[in-house]
Amino acid sequence: MNKQYLWAKIAIVAAFSAASSAAWAGNCYFTGGHYESATHTLYLESYTDTLAAVVFDQSAVNCLNQNNPSGMKVVILRDTPLKANSTLVLPFAATVDDDCIALYDVYDFNNRSGTWEAVGYNTMGGASMNQPYIMAVFTDKAKCQDRREIHFLVNTDNFAVTPQDQQLEKWMGNNTGNPGFTLRGTYKYKKWESGASGINKVYGYAAKDMGGVSGGQFVKIGGGAYLPPLRAYLEYRGDGLAKKSSDNREDFELPETIEVRLIDGDSTMSIGKLNPVTGEIQMDSRRFDLNGRAINGKPANHGVYVNKKKAVR
Repeated sequence: MNKQYLWAKIAIVAAFSAASSAAWAGNCYFTGGHYESATHTLYLESYTDTLAAVVFDQSAVNCLNQNNPSGMKVVILRDTPLKANSTLVLPFAATVDDDCIALYDVYDFNNRSGTWEAVGYNTMGGASMNQPYIMAVFTDKAKCQDRREIHFLVNTDNFAVTPQDQQLEKWMGNNTGNPGFTLRGTYKYKKWESGASGINKVYGYAAKDMGGVSGGQFVKIGGGAYLPPLRAYLEYRGDGLAKKSSDNREDFELPETIEVRLIDGDSTMSIGKLNPVTGEIQMDSRRFDLNGRAINGKPANHGVYVNKKKAVR
């Protein structure tokens, strides 16, 4: 074979290979999101649409991993303003890059003197892959009002495929074991129809006071309730809770409302309620110490005390 022809052929193949690599390491498009190489930013859609979904399949992951994920900027796009607290689940580990929000990991779930209560710790900015969180929104800040974006930074070197049957859940444990509640995330638009199996065991975050429901409560949902992608809901999956006088294992009473306490690293907490609407929430804007007393300003002593043990955050 003519050497000149051979080298020309090698050059053409190399050119095609380089072009292909450049395209592969460029912009990425997939269901529910896209990546822009020019700004090194990944956009994910959390929209209220029956077809809405964020699909982190092999094709999307392969393309994104060619673009050096660690440090990649992430923008969660919503079609409604962030006017209240909400929930969040992400298909990768990330760090909050937004002073308008804070994430809380619900670590405790108990029935205290007849009142069900969920307690969450401030994660100090970290979010684990496929784990649902409560997300506080600082609407008292002018710049945070009417926001439709949430900002993060990726803190993993490689994205991973999220199986379609992945159970995006966090069991709500307590000192006495598992009370049967789980916080479940979703990457697809989800809607509950009236009479659907298990609907009497599902709770969502209520955005505002309406229909006898107080904003900031986890509430039993009704038929027609829905949830956009990248959010979470509370579900009871136990086999008996405050049972009625019946032999039917499914015949039991669930709490109508659930208290919520979100604890920060400066020994303060926000108090609210979770009660039939799935969506976002509003908490009490005041600050409290761990005894529930309203305080002004930030406390001088740092650390959170739980059961007389100090947990430094």
